[in-house]
Amino acid sequence: MLLREGLNVSFWMFIWVVLSLVLVGFTVWTLVILLRQKSSWRAFAKKYKLRYRNSSFMASPQVSGIYRAYPVSVFTSEHETERGGTMRKLTAIEVELNSRMPIEGAIASGGMVQLVQNLGFSDEYKPDYDFWNTEYILRSEDRRVAVEYFTAERLEALVKLMNTKNYWVIFIFRGNDTLLRIDTPEPFENLEKLEATVNGLVELAGLLELKTGESATLASVKQRREVVNAAQVRLDENADFIGLELEEDEVHIAPDIVSDAKVIEEEALEPAQVAGIVAAAPVSEKKPAVKKSAAKKPAAKASETATPAKKSPTATRKKKPAPKE
Repeated sequence: MLLREGLNVSFWMFIWVVLSLVLVGFTVWTLVILLRQKSSWRAFAKKYKLRYRNSSFMASPQVSGIYRAYPVSVFTSEHETERGGTMRKLTAIEVELNSRMPIEGAIASGGMVQLVQNLGFSDEYKPDYDFWNTEYILRSEDRRVAVEYFTAERLEALVKLMNTKNYWVIFIFRGNDTLLRIDTPEPFENLEKLEATVNGLVELAGLLELKTGESATLASVKQRREVVNAAQVRLDENADFIGLELEEDEVHIAPDIVSDAKVIEEEALEPAQVAGIVAAAPVSEKKPAVKKSAAKKPAAKASETATPAKKSPTATRKKKPAPKE
């Protein structure tokens, strides 16, 4: 009995020791990788005169500044896992382009696909190339502008980067920002590998930059669509207005009996058809006009109306005889 209890204690002690060693080993390995990462990133920042920031001992550093005429940032990003509840830390490298696109859109792979889907761009473009992977996504505000911009050379270079193992890639142009970014679990504890990765992104950014006159071309393509859309809206509004006007102004036209009678005579319609035409005519009941007789005033009697004539005093006076000479 005592031997059995001793074996049980020894077994659980062995399990505890193994787990402790694994935990300590993982912590030491993580610490070593972190220190090598800090050393590599610090050397990179010092070599190319970039800003280096180390917030805490157990946190990854940050590097930012102008590298070969492009704003570059290297930092640690956090992404929520598919199961949710836990965060995954990746190394992110961003290169900001100098060009400003006339529309908004993005192309992405890996874990960045869902991000592009949530941005709400209306038009999705599926390039018709053999090298295109249907797991990737390309969306924008205007599909025709995207077709004009994403040439075979640009798309092939982007797809080549996306095909890199454990790379999440996004090239997004939105507002005043045009950004090329990768997220990877690679810590870049080696200076040469970090330099090669950043150089590759900068070269790709140069290919994605708008060429001379290309911005005006893309803007004209966008403007043509806006003009077409505006014209279509006006046509729809006019059609709706005309339909509404016809509906409001529609009247019932009564059949003309006289003209229908002529048709009856010419075509010798059957009596039943004649009766149908006459029955369709609206019958208006006319009230007989009432003649209003002018009211005559009764003539006044002469005896009642005549007034006795008054003799003028001059008529009654006798004329005096003229004096004799």
